[in-house]
Amino acid sequence: MRALPPVGLVALLALAGCTSPKSILLTLDAAPPVPAAVHAGYHGLPILVPAVHLPASLDRAEFVHQENAGEVKVDDFARWTAPLGLLARDALIRDLTARLPAGSVLPPGMVAARGHARTLDVTILGVQTAPGAATMQVAYRALPHGAVQQLQLTTTTTGIAPVPVAQALGVLIGQLADRIAQDADSGG
Repeated sequence: MRALPPVGLVALLALAGCTSPKSILLTLDAAPPVPAAVHAGYHGLPILVPAVHLPASLDRAEFVHQENAGEVKVDDFARWTAPLGLLARDALIRDLTARLPAGSVLPPGMVAARGHARTLDVTILGVQTAPGAATMQVAYRALPHGAVQQLQLTTTTTGIAPVPVAQALGVLIGQLADRIAQDADSGG
């Protein structure tokens, strides 16, 4: 066996020390309701959430956050486990299920007969993160005749890295579920 020349040995040792960044997979967890957000008296039509719409700048596999005005950063090593709109829809459904009586929220993919469910149209208009805080602008309405509700929701965050932002986004979706459950219970 032939020995490596000194330059080859140094190159091999340098390559051995190189490692690529670890990939992070992100998801959205349901946010537990506070007691005031549980509306056990709701007796309206079951709620159906077919989708949560997102701006194209957020609707991507990679984690994206706004660095500065007019500038976003894409983290190629932090990815969502599914399309972010589906993760947001599923988290919202879990959150609503925890806030309303059994059978009040239809599971994903369920098709209800026309007039036998309250269909929600939900659009996340934007998400901003800064050290210490995350804000989400959202619009929603009950179709076909509900008024459009626009909200700005805010929570604290431990940073702007992917995991704290995903955790904050889960909390913000929980706040949205609180508001939707409150509106549904009051007949709105």
